[in-house]
Amino acid sequence: MKILRVSLIVIAAVVGAALLAGMIIVPSLRRSGLPELNGEKAIAGLTADVKVIRDERGVPHIYASNEHDLYFMTGYITAQERLWQMDMVRHATQGRLSELFKRDMTETDHFLRALGMSEKSQLVLEKEDPGILAALEAYTDGVNRWMEETGRKLPPEFRVLGYQPEPWTLTDIANIIGFIGWDLASSNLSDEINNYRLGRKLGPVKASELIADWKHVDEVVFPGFELDKKLLEDALISIGSLKEMEELGIVSLSGSNNWAVSGSRSETGKPILSNDMHLGLNVPGFWMQVHQVIPGRINVTGVLFPGEPFIIAGHNERIAWGMTNLSVDDIDLFVETVDSTGNSYLYNGEWLPFRTSEEIFRITDDSSQTRTIRYTHHGPVISGMRGIDDEVLTMCWTGYDYSDEIRAVYLLNRAGSWDEFRTALSHFRSISQNFAYADVEGNIGLQTGGGIPLRKGTGLLPRRGDTDEYEWKGYVPFELLPSSFNPDNGFVSSANQRTVTGEYPFYISGEFAMPYRIMRIREMAAEKEILGIDDFKRMITDNHSAYAAMLTPVILRAAEAISDPGDGVKAALVELKGWDYAMDGSLIAPTLFEFIRIELARHIMSDELGELYGSPHGRQHDFYIYRMINEGPDAWVDNKTTVEVETMDDIIALSIASAVDTLTARYGEFGESWQWGNIHTLTLEHPMGGVKILDRLLGLNSKTYGVGGSYHTVEPYAFRENFGAYHGASERHIFNTADWDQSLTVIPTGTSGIPGSPFYLSQTETYVNNGFYSEPFTEQAVKAAKKYEMVFRPAGEL
Repeated sequence: MKILRVSLIVIAAVVGAALLAGMIIVPSLRRSGLPELNGEKAIAGLTADVKVIRDERGVPHIYASNEHDLYFMTGYITAQERLWQMDMVRHATQGRLSELFKRDMTETDHFLRALGMSEKSQLVLEKEDPGILAALEAYTDGVNRWMEETGRKLPPEFRVLGYQPEPWTLTDIANIIGFIGWDLASSNLSDEINNYRLGRKLGPVKASELIADWKHVDEVVFPGFELDKKLLEDALISIGSLKEMEELGIVSLSGSNNWAVSGSRSETGKPILSNDMHLGLNVPGFWMQVHQVIPGRINVTGVLFPGEPFIIAGHNERIAWGMTNLSVDDIDLFVETVDSTGNSYLYNGEWLPFRTSEEIFRITDDSSQTRTIRYTHHGPVISGMRGIDDEVLTMCWTGYDYSDEIRAVYLLNRAGSWDEFRTALSHFRSISQNFAYADVEGNIGLQTGGGIPLRKGTGLLPRRGDTDEYEWKGYVPFELLPSSFNPDNGFVSSANQRTVTGEYPFYISGEFAMPYRIMRIREMAAEKEILGIDDFKRMITDNHSAYAAMLTPVILRAAEAISDPGDGVKAALVELKGWDYAMDGSLIAPTLFEFIRIELARHIMSDELGELYGSPHGRQHDFYIYRMINEGPDAWVDNKTTVEVETMDDIIALSIASAVDTLTARYGEFGESWQWGNIHTLTLEHPMGGVKILDRLLGLNSKTYGVGGSYHTVEPYAFRENFGAYHGASERHIFNTADWDQSLTVIPTGTSGIPGSPFYLSQTETYVNNGFYSEPFTEQAVKAAKKYEMVFRPAGEL
């Protein structure tokens, strides 16, 4: 990101000079690319009239008479509102970020290019259903029509970076699906290496106390198997280059919540379904709200990803659906043995040639790099990229195998029953989710969809690549994936926790979320037999922490043994004793909990982990503390660097004191400055918003908000070391199957990605304050909510 910032600062200086010279007018630049919202317009490419009504949020309700025009207009409007976001993601899928930002991001581009998304996309498109292919073509035609019409009056990012976008293609659509799949899978890559490093440092028994599913690992696979240190370093450098993607806001998928109640437990007598998918909190936002209608044929509303034509999560006239990440382990790393020439690798006693691809990485018009990407049958080499080593790591990923999520979502938009819903989900493989379901007939359900590899043992650690012993044998058949339909308790829910018990015969993952969110969801659902829309609003924005409810009493019991607490510690303990575990921004107790929790993990683990403590082991920390609460302390508690043998009470007392000391050093004496919302803040940042002059002139970033919640609450605001929230609910939906017009929704940003638009960050205040908007669905409700209306006619009719 430092390189990107340098490049943008240079660009910003040029823009700033132009602004000072009066060559660019700021308001004009901010509003560049804004669409017309009222009136009539003739467009080449339409076959009939299309009406676009917008409500108070600027959400487009698109009424067409056929699929071609519906998806043509969807492409046209998403380009109007989000073209630069679409183009940035397109550059990422193609490994061309250096070219976009005109600075060296070659490490990131190299890794992305090795994923081969375009090759997979071509395979998908060649096999695609002709009707679906026609819809995709109509969408690309709509995007390209907008680009042709707008000419050089593009959104401000294009003008700042000084380039024109290329035409949108079918491959671009399919690549985005692949990219979303990779985003979901990517954490498995670093987890596998970090698990290996833990095992080598601590031994399998000790490491198993930090890795939730280590007990499933077959020990006989690993004796005597050790990775070369340089091999590890090379792989970690490659993986680390993807950090730039996260800071651009184009990788971020992780947790989510969904739940549904049946009509027997609903005030309406019909099911209610809630969904909030957790992603990076940036601007432009991940989702765009769109309503698509062909009267008598399709009526579907929800969110789509700009660049894609179909609604990914939402509802039609018959069913509603939402999704949470399955967290499937869909990546395996293989250690390949390489011959002295570097041209071949060993497999089942034979030397097989690497497949190679020469790739040119353009940075500027007169600057580029050429690199060779090597592949085995497992996948690309992700280590030793610059030279020849005796061993290299390759990556096997479900995203390389054929799947058709495009067809899956197309069918979801049209599904009218549980069976049709499941048929749609059967096409998921490179994207794996737990899908919640509710319909107007009163049914609810939960269905796993995706690709769970059939493998020997688990994928928690790198495997030997010189034998077929650890090859995947296909995927768990869809019919054997976990499923629940109309359970007796009238309730289904998921929140990225472990999907099934240990009795399930197939390994899914060891990287599931700790159960704090799902514990709280189920606790709230059990508080009342009958739940209504207001209950769902309270639940989806709830910030009470089940984690705090479990750990705080342990902290307070241990604190009773502190013989001479100082004033700061006394005040802290008073706050914690009167706390109801709500992570409210106005309270000090949540701040104390988070700081003590962090110090507790450090004091327990850093002496044994040493240099590994700084690596990404957040889940391991939480898993150990969860296990400690349930099973009691163990040998980890004693600090190995001291002569004394510490008890858990000693470590907790030390953690409380060091947390108070840290807070005092950073924020002053105990008081208002310690309130959680003063420390835990949210700023929605644009990829260019880190350059102050651009942010100041164009208004790219949101203002800063104090927020409550945490990564372990149902209302999720995950944070980095500076406690700035960067990850949370990318949308909130409450679907009312008894009356679709009474469904509720909100996103963190707004419909538009153009800073001068009235719909740029227009929903942020409502989102931060836990509010909602109604989601008009019937024609009558849409007309009542109308603020703007545009009629598009085929060219030649006006």
